[in-house]
Amino acid sequence: GFLSVIHSMKEDYITAAWLIVIAAIMDVLDGRVARLVKSSSEFGVELDSLADISSFGFAPAILIYKSYFSSWDAVGILISFLPLVFGGIRLARFNVGVADVHEKDNFFKGLPIPSSAISLCTFVVFEKSVFGEFRHAEILTGLTIIISILMVSKIRYDAVPNFSFKKTEDVIKMVLLAPLLPLFILYPSKMIFPGMMFFVLTGVIRAAIHLFKHRDQEDEIPHMGAVD
Repeated sequence: GFLSVIHSMKEDYITAAWLIVIAAIMDVLDGRVARLVKSSSEFGVELDSLADISSFGFAPAILIYKSYFSSWDAVGILISFLPLVFGGIRLARFNVGVADVHEKDNFFKGLPIPSSAISLCTFVVFEKSVFGEFRHAEILTGLTIIISILMVSKIRYDAVPNFSFKKTEDVIKMVLLAPLLPLFILYPSKMIFPGMMFFVLTGVIRAAIHLFKHRDQEDEIPHMGAVD
């Protein structure tokens, strides 16, 4: 995260973005390694959150400000600040157990801050790869606002899955992902951002479906009572 900020200051935005992606990969691995060697602790949890706010809150905020919003004066500062402040709120809420990981159901409440950071920084990479320049600041504005709100929402998002051939759902996921994996490896600049947008939308769509089903059930209860 610190190296990403340094590269953003040097206007080397693509390197800055990829460093955030690398930080996200390390974030996935550190918890697994800690559990594997049985060295997890409260100290580790707090240190992890401080690393998260640096790599996935502050670093993306600097990246999008320098690459897109520095000419927008106070408005640009405000937009760039959103991932940092909402990410900080999410991490604080997580640490006090309000938005904890439900390991049994394998989901997070709200969009995880690493996913938020990857979505924003790979937008920068995607724009440069496809258009050769950073031109759609308005789109990034909307994306930044939505991503920030989703971090503190109650929408459920899948945690990093532990794939198993014993579960039918996991087998289906592996079958669907297998053909796409070579594309992500060969064309990461063009594929990761659309992949992240798909991940973000799955949570929103799933929440919308759940909401409509819940409303339908509430509508049916009075009707059934009237028939009785």
